Amino acid sequence: MDRQIVCFAIPSLDIALARLTDSSLRTRPLVIAPLNNPRTLLREVSREAEQEGVRVGMPLTLARRLCPSLRVRPPDLPRAETADASLRTVIRRYAPTWEPVHPGAVMMDVTGTTRLFGAACDVAATVQQEIVTRYRLEGVAGVGSNKLVAQTAASLIEPSELCDVRQGSERLFMSPLSVHSLPGIHRPCMRTVLKRLDDLNLRSLGDIAESPLDALEIVLGNYAGQLSRWAQGIDPTPVLPPVSHPSMDETIVLEPDEVDDALLWGRLADSLQRLCRTLRHQRRMCNGLSLTLRYSDHREVTTTARVIPDTCWEIDISGSLQHLFQRAFRRRIRLRLMTLSLTGLNDFAEQGTLFDDRPPGEQTTRNRAQRLALALDRLHERFGEQAIRYGRRR
Repeated sequence: MDRQIVCFAIPSLDIALARLTDSSLRTRPLVIAPLNNPRTLLREVSREAEQEGVRVGMPLTLARRLCPSLRVRPPDLPRAETADASLRTVIRRYAPTWEPVHPGAVMMDVTGTTRLFGAACDVAATVQQEIVTRYRLEGVAGVGSNKLVAQTAASLIEPSELCDVRQGSERLFMSPLSVHSLPGIHRPCMRTVLKRLDDLNLRSLGDIAESPLDALEIVLGNYAGQLSRWAQGIDPTPVLPPVSHPSMDETIVLEPDEVDDALLWGRLADSLQRLCRTLRHQRRMCNGLSLTLRYSDHREVTTTARVIPDTCWEIDISGSLQHLFQRAFRRRIRLRLMTLSLTGLNDFAEQGTLFDDRPPGEQTTRNRAQRLALALDRLHERFGEQAIRYGRRR
């Protein structure tokens, strides 16, 4: 059975949402960038701003010089997440398998659903119309026999348009396109590949598809085979549904923004104690740890660590958390938000060992910390969350 893949996306989601809220921005040059730092880089650029020479990744100060009438709006992550969730509620009704690409973009595998919803292009048109009717957001839709062709087709058209690449015409469709039109080709790891292709004057995908594979391997090494397949419109990768990882998290909103290391660590220690207390109450353990810091200029940094063995005790996690905090908090800019997540949750099953390799002093310290944690659990349950809090000695 031939595969039928649909890529549906809302181009520049934050810009579309900003214009949906403020109708005066619909015809104005608009960019999305943090407002607190003049050196920040642009994240999204509207068509009107592009006509003035403004590009994604450009410093905001340079963009203002190129386009004095430029309007700037900060990214709104909660609103984008809400819009993305709304989009997925529509997608689920038509696609048995779907894969999130990025906020506002979804890959759908509608193979075998022809009798239910019609051909893949009909499904794409139906999704487009429903999104416009319900949320007033215009999207693009690319249809193809694989993910690469569908995503490439969606990137070449305007909002509310649909591009259907029929089975067997993949190479013909990809051949005239520039190498730079490939999804993901602008990742840092591909810079050397792009430079070598430019040196060889291989500008189009047709040029690459017609080049002998052994000659490409001499120049591009391990990237040659994959790039040759892409140039011919070949992509066997499946549409992978989102994987649900059991986790527990807590977000700390800092009002006002804060830069004091000791105060921030105290807030994290309080959060860790609450999460571990919940784990013990639910008879669960975790094997992973994640910390996300959002600065006042809206830049986010996420660090992760593995927790071995699985545990629900603060003493086993606090050292890793402190290390993550030191890795993430490298910029001397105030923080606006911190999110602590305990991941890989599973049922409580702590098993003793016949040969404990911990030094006697360390084992004694761990036992005392566990008894203290249980005592604090009882105090918090009886007297409330603010009864006891972490502090520091002067």
